Amino acid sequence: MRGGCSLVPSGFSARPSEGHAVATARSGDDPDLRLWVDRLRERDSQKRLHAATVLASLGPRARGALNALIEALKDPSPLVRRMAAVGLGEIGVEARSAIPALMEALRDESEAVRRQAILALGDMGPEARLAAHALIQSLRDESVSVRRYAAAALGDIGPTAAAAIPALIDALREDDVKNRAVSAAALTKMGSRAVPRLIEALRDADAKVRRHAARTLGKNARAADAVPALTELLQDADPSVRAAAAEAIKSVLSSEC
Repeated sequence: MRGGCSLVPSGFSARPSEGHAVATARSGDDPDLRLWVDRLRERDSQKRLHAATVLASLGPRARGALNALIEALKDPSPLVRRMAAVGLGEIGVEARSAIPALMEALRDESEAVRRQAILALGDMGPEARLAAHALIQSLRDESVSVRRYAAAALGDIGPTAAAAIPALIDALREDDVKNRAVSAAALTKMGSRAVPRLIEALRDADAKVRRHAARTLGKNARAADAVPALTELLQDADPSVRAAAAEAIKSVLSSEC
């Protein structure tokens, strides 16, 4: 799981049966999923959160609770919804049936839920290609971090999300340096499909876009067609663009040897 969140909520005092279930899950034995699925439907939101947290800690072994976790994406508590998304991401590609529900969660009122839904989709890699359009919409989210996570997830989906290439190039205009870097990395993962659009971006009015387009082409083994346009950038008014173009030409030519 990415995102650096702890799977253990603060303030819990697990009863013996609960403690035993968590220990069993960590030891690799088959967990008692029914117990935790039932607790996901408790009236007490803290108990539901605890149940979602335990299920998330089980990783792929919680696939028997898949439907319950999908249902929990609509829980009244944003903490439970977020942890349900964590659990689905931990299950991974076997949670592909949750993709429509995770796409809907991209519009959740809670920023934390939106982020975690994006992470879950990214964890499914190319299996989440049907979510590409929804993730493209997330590139325009009001939250800087949500936009960053969306770019990373599109990169994780890879070339099957090639429809995102124009939006990812546009994201190179971001003021946030981390967002620009993540968008550039996502474009690198799009492979040869991104080359024509990146060549066009070398002539963009924004120096940030030209610089990142050049750097991204330099990491693409099939960017030989970009050499003429990169050569033109050696005369660019911006020194950082000139340096990026020179390095890209060197990388592209060396990859052909």
